[in-house]
Amino acid sequence: MCKIQNISDNPFARFSAEEEEDLRSIFVKPRYYDALKSNARQGNSRILVGQRGLGKSATIHMLFEDLKANGTLPLLITRYEGIPLSNNKGYFLYKIVQSLTKRLSEHLYKNRKDAKLLSKEQKKRLSYLVEMFYDDEIAEDYLKQAKVIKTKKRNIGLSKFFNKNLKLINGVVSGAIKVTSSVVRQSMGLPENDDVITTIPIFEEIPINEINSLSMKDVVDKGNDKILALLKHLVDIALSLNYGSIVVLFDKIDEFSEINADVNKVSEFTLQILTDTNLLYTNKLSIVFSLWSEVKRTLNNRGVRFDKFQDIDISWRDEELEQIINKRLLYYSINKKQPVSLQSLIPFENDRKTILSLAGGSPRSLISLMNRLYDEEMGDNATNGDVVSFSSATISKGLIEFCKRFDYESLQPSKISDKNNYYNWLNKVLLIKKPYFTISELCNVFNIKTATARTYISQLVKLGIILPDASENEDTIYRTTDPRICYLMSRGISSLS
Repeated sequence: MCKIQNISDNPFARFSAEEEEDLRSIFVKPRYYDALKSNARQGNSRILVGQRGLGKSATIHMLFEDLKANGTLPLLITRYEGIPLSNNKGYFLYKIVQSLTKRLSEHLYKNRKDAKLLSKEQKKRLSYLVEMFYDDEIAEDYLKQAKVIKTKKRNIGLSKFFNKNLKLINGVVSGAIKVTSSVVRQSMGLPENDDVITTIPIFEEIPINEINSLSMKDVVDKGNDKILALLKHLVDIALSLNYGSIVVLFDKIDEFSEINADVNKVSEFTLQILTDTNLLYTNKLSIVFSLWSEVKRTLNNRGVRFDKFQDIDISWRDEELEQIINKRLLYYSINKKQPVSLQSLIPFENDRKTILSLAGGSPRSLISLMNRLYDEEMGDNATNGDVVSFSSATISKGLIEFCKRFDYESLQPSKISDKNNYYNWLNKVLLIKKPYFTISELCNVFNIKTATARTYISQLVKLGIILPDASENEDTIYRTTDPRICYLMSRGISSLS
């Protein structure tokens, strides 16, 4: 089988952070990453802004791991089922409280002795919340940790602390004891009685064995101020467990099915939580949102104060994109002392410049392009020998195929209602054969009148396919915005796949 010399596997097969086996080994920090991490730890909320494919999710995932290693308690929220599109501040608060409860639970059944750091009232409050949020996710995580503890005991022995719960742990792992909320609370060193009463106003006098029946709406209906008070109680518990601060990371909001990749819906969905100053100024708590650049502009128009909720832009220069590819190639190189690099795979500088240009500043697009070249090279190589560099024929064919098959629709700020119509407009631009053109030239290409040409221009600008660039003799010059379309023009391609 044909492969790249000194490479263990296809280094370009994965395009997203969730798919990566070892994200840290291939991750390149975007500019301002350290400032983002420092600000988050200090309780300063931030918005991570960037176009699709720029690595926002990868940055969020690495931030989560880095914060964990620095005495901070990070929460990663990526699921939004049950949250309405508007008037949803209480629902967001509920999600934060739910996530924080689960993380504190995880801490205590890994470190039961730390329960001694909590006051009696803190234990009661946390016990109520564990019962309220108990679900299959908590049960599965607890079982996984119980197996880890049992393995540690067998290999290196356990402390007296673990021995006290050894019977419980062995019973859970063997299946003799069913994992229940009571078992989890017992393992955490929290009150186990069903008649525990707490003074938290939101629960009034509801017995602990009935608290799990409360729905998200039931809790939200009790009032945002009560949920926020509940959150502050949990922050105090986290601080008692020696965490320096709590950072809530929100990601993948655009993938929520109810939003359907619509910028206006994302703006409406996040508006209340981004304008909740009581939450944003909660001591030792910060929020980091990952959002598209287009959403920021819409939120600005709706009154979100970015001087209070500072945004951090993710963007990449060509030399940084090359660094991303080289770090990935180093990870997959068998001989780390003489790793494969972009320069060794693409020997000619002009080819490398073209490749980086066609990535459009996007790591995801660059990896996808390199994967196209890899597939072309592996498919066309008849010798089944190791490949040292991609051939000129591979690069030429691969670049055209990448640009023809590129998902242009994914760059749109809102989901395209008529996909065929959108691609028809892209094909019209290709027929012009020039990245820069005027209305007069448009009239000549399509044999249309000026009024019709202006209608064409209006639609192309609305779709972001072209932009006005300059004026010449009272005739505006328009520029094709996408470098991939421009490249296809230069290669004489007049239609997309």
